[in-house]
Amino acid sequence: MRRATLYIIISFFIWGCLEKMPLPSDINVNTEFVAGDTTYLLVNPIWDDTYGFITPIEISIAPDGHVFVADSAAKSIFVLDQSGNMLNGYSSLMNMNDIADTIIYPIDIDIDQKMNVFFIDGSNRIYRWNQYWNKIGIESYASFATFLNPSTGDTIRRSNNAIQWFELINHPDYIMIEVEWSNNQSMIDSISLPHVFFEGSWSRNVFADLYYESDKNLFSGISTTLGNDNFMFAQDHYHNRIIKILMDRSQYIKLVNGERVWMHSGTFEQTVVSEGTGAGTVNAPLGIDIDYAGNLYYSQGGEFFSIHKVKPVVTGAYTVYQSAFQEGTNEIMDLFRFTSPADVAVDLNQNIYVANTEDQEIQVFDYNGKFFRKAGVDEITIDTTMYVEHGSQLVEIDTFIVKELKGFITSPQAITVDKRGVIYICDTPSSRVLRYRLSNQLDEDLQLIQ
Repeated sequence: MRRATLYIIISFFIWGCLEKMPLPSDINVNTEFVAGDTTYLLVNPIWDDTYGFITPIEISIAPDGHVFVADSAAKSIFVLDQSGNMLNGYSSLMNMNDIADTIIYPIDIDIDQKMNVFFIDGSNRIYRWNQYWNKIGIESYASFATFLNPSTGDTIRRSNNAIQWFELINHPDYIMIEVEWSNNQSMIDSISLPHVFFEGSWSRNVFADLYYESDKNLFSGISTTLGNDNFMFAQDHYHNRIIKILMDRSQYIKLVNGERVWMHSGTFEQTVVSEGTGAGTVNAPLGIDIDYAGNLYYSQGGEFFSIHKVKPVVTGAYTVYQSAFQEGTNEIMDLFRFTSPADVAVDLNQNIYVANTEDQEIQVFDYNGKFFRKAGVDEITIDTTMYVEHGSQLVEIDTFIVKELKGFITSPQAITVDKRGVIYICDTPSSRVLRYRLSNQLDEDLQLIQ
């Protein structure tokens, strides 16, 4: 009888060596996965408790490249540049012991193109602080205004605390033709400091949110858009849904440089993704992000699929959100691939980054949900001998086993990625923010983000 030789290749996909590299300046080119990409390397230095972190739980990168880290136990939002230098001018976000008579333990944060810093604390509120207004300074605000209805010629004069004020400044039939300015410092301080942007129990939100008890909203995640849109999205953990919140005008302010800008307040518009267990539904929402095309990506802890992508589809006067990924077609929808993924992020090329929390790793996918690489995982190659039963005989073969070693990342709770393709991870139990970068991009000419 002729002996057969078996060739067995056993692979446990892994990489993410713990080799450290310094992160040079920023680059203004986007990351794109190409042939020759190798592995994700840890960027040095690690941002740890020496920065003041206790439980860094969420991270977001502003349009100007600044890195915002929400830390629940510290009751603070830390702001750093991308070299890890702590920045001045953000004291209002530190030790938030009295925001609208509430002690804030922030759990999520996002920054829009207007430099509104939005954050949540797990309640039915969304808070806002504006970086631009505080950098320039607020000189005054509109205390009274006169409004004109061009079609009728009628005029109405109202103060900024009148019941009709909110309706008039958002009404399409009225225009503001005259403003009386005030520099009352207490009012300016209330605008400059962190304040409530949206609350589910406000009467207008209770009225608009007909099918839910909006005062019972418990927000677990928020995401702003990448454009100048006057809306944002929030995950409501209590009702297992994602809602769209409009940014309605609430106050007219004048900055020290003479610029006049509208500030906004949040109003419920619609539930865009509802409770369910199939593709494009929500069950125990955890993290959320949005791409340049308006597609929503979210992670969840409930059945059945851990990661979802939904795309907006305009049907007449309405916009509905339909699943863009399906089981059996997109790898990212494979059952049992993830265990409690706390967060998901998407870059400018629609590559998807998943914080696979209980498995102590980051999984990376292309725009179509095809698996690409892991980050935060070490690998070793073992040269070993195996015995395989072949018929009535045992055949001895030599083989190599590539084995994953996990544990350097203990529990990734949040993830984001910048324009350079650098991944930022909040490893909450270890009080660290970790950064990873593809090793084939080390020699690129790095430039400042614009």
